Amino acid sequence: MTSHNENKSFRLLFLASILISAAMCAGCGPRVVDVSGKIVVDGVPAENIRVVFQSASEALEVPPVAIGLTDQNGEYSLSLAEKKKKGAVPGPYVVYLTWRDPDAEENPIEGQTVAKEPPYKLPPRANSGELRFDVPKGGTKEADFEFDSSKETAPASIGV
Repeated sequence: MTSHNENKSFRLLFLASILISAAMCAGCGPRVVDVSGKIVVDGVPAENIRVVFQSASEALEVPPVAIGLTDQNGEYSLSLAEKKKKGAVPGPYVVYLTWRDPDAEENPIEGQTVAKEPPYKLPPRANSGELRFDVPKGGTKEADFEFDSSKETAPASIGV
C-alpha cells in the first residue's frame, strides 16, 4: 500500500517529466541553417527578385518551402515560409525566381494585380524548375545565381 505522500510525489515527478519533454520539443522540427546569396542579371545586382526554394527531396516528409527577396544589392536571405524562421532545411531544392513589382496595385475593377514591366530580363529557366541548389548541412552564403541575357533565350514570364 502506498502512502498519500508517495502518490503525490509520483504525480509531481510525472508532471515534471511531461513539462521537460514539452519544453525540449518546443525547438523540435527540422534543423534549419542560414542560407543567403545574390542574384545578378547582366552584371547588375537584381533588386525585388522573389527567391523560392522548394524541396526536391523524395522523402515522405519534405522540408518546408523557404523564401527570400533580394535587396538593392541583389542579396537575399531565406526564411521558412510557414514559420518565418530564418534559413532553410539542408537538402536538394528546385529554385524559382520571379521579379516582384514593389509598386504593384490591385485593380479593384478586374481584381487583378497591375504591375509595370520588370527591369531585368530573367531567362525562362529562372522560373521553370530548371534551377537547382543543394543546401549544405552547415548552411551557405553562396546560393548565388547569375544570368547573362545575351546567352539566354526569351525572358521569363513574370509574377507579382
